[in-house]
Amino acid sequence: MDVTDDRNRVDVEQLLELYRTTWWAHDRSRDLVRRALDHSHPVLTVWDGTTLIGFTRVISDLTFRATIWDVIVRPSHQGRGIGTQLMHAVLDHPDLKTVTTFFLLTRDKHSFYERLGFRHEPDKSMILRR
Repeated sequence: MDVTDDRNRVDVEQLLELYRTTWWAHDRSRDLVRRALDHSHPVLTVWDGTTLIGFTRVISDLTFRATIWDVIVRPSHQGRGIGTQLMHAVLDHPDLKTVTTFFLLTRDKHSFYERLGFRHEPDKSMILRR
């Protein structure tokens, strides 16, 4: 199972089903997911045949900064290195080669991301929620 960088291959219905396996994205709508995909690059997926089993997307200036969003692996496929493959595909992506700072927002899976080199930066964040 390889990582694919082809936003056109993303089946929004399968992505919505994958989102429903999470506590943080289970209620996203088709139109908003499509809009997010249209404004993200790269959009990376992993497939088991025709079934979407892994997904992540990036928003970036493609020069200095990038934010990684929606890292998901289907629960039935977790523990097989798919999340690691997705993250390496982001960090090694040719369009992100000059990016020096990758941001990631997560409330869980911290040890997974720390193994990939991510560190807590408690004094560097602010948020405004609408």
